[in-house]
Amino acid sequence: MVTIDCVGVPIPVDHPEFRSDKPLLKKIKQVESLIEIEHDIRDTKVALTALRNSLKNENHEEIISLFNCFPWTISESILSYIVVLYAKAFTEGTGRTRLNAQVENIFGKDIDKHEYTMELRHSFYAHHRIEANRHQLFCLPHSPSRGKVELNPSGQTTRILMPTWIKLEKIEFCILKVEEYLNLQIKGLCKAIEDGPPFPSLCPKSGNELHYMV
Repeated sequence: MVTIDCVGVPIPVDHPEFRSDKPLLKKIKQVESLIEIEHDIRDTKVALTALRNSLKNENHEEIISLFNCFPWTISESILSYIVVLYAKAFTEGTGRTRLNAQVENIFGKDIDKHEYTMELRHSFYAHHRIEANRHQLFCLPHSPSRGKVELNPSGQTTRILMPTWIKLEKIEFCILKVEEYLNLQIKGLCKAIEDGPPFPSLCPKSGNELHYMV
């Protein structure tokens, strides 16, 4: 059965006519992976706008009423989402194309902005190398008696409001550069596929047979 809707029909990559064409399959997989990354990058753009709006919203009581949390919890959560989702396109993983080999092509002389954003991921959101949000344990000496101590787990926590501490304009620059790069790559690969050898028809005549579109 062939699925047909307003966006076309799925490419039957499991069909022998496609499986035997390794270069074509590679291009198809690359396009699909790049489009998945493009969706992530678009989400970071939307989230960045939401982050800035949350920082400008001075109606803290409304935020607390809506989300049952402090206002900075919202902004911190959005920033974490942005950094982690952006870095996902460049970090080790399986299942889709990564952009880590294209960093110089994407950013050129502005590669420092990308490194700044990735360092946020590596040093704060994925690991704990930045001296922020550290907790110091306190004790009450001579309590309940001399020579004894009573620990105070509440102690003191040093917190940094990350959205006000980091340079959001650097992250925004990176998002826009990656979006621009992806747009060009996707268009280029799609054209290479369309301009390639005759493409097997996606409407089988019968069974698993395919005929070629010329």
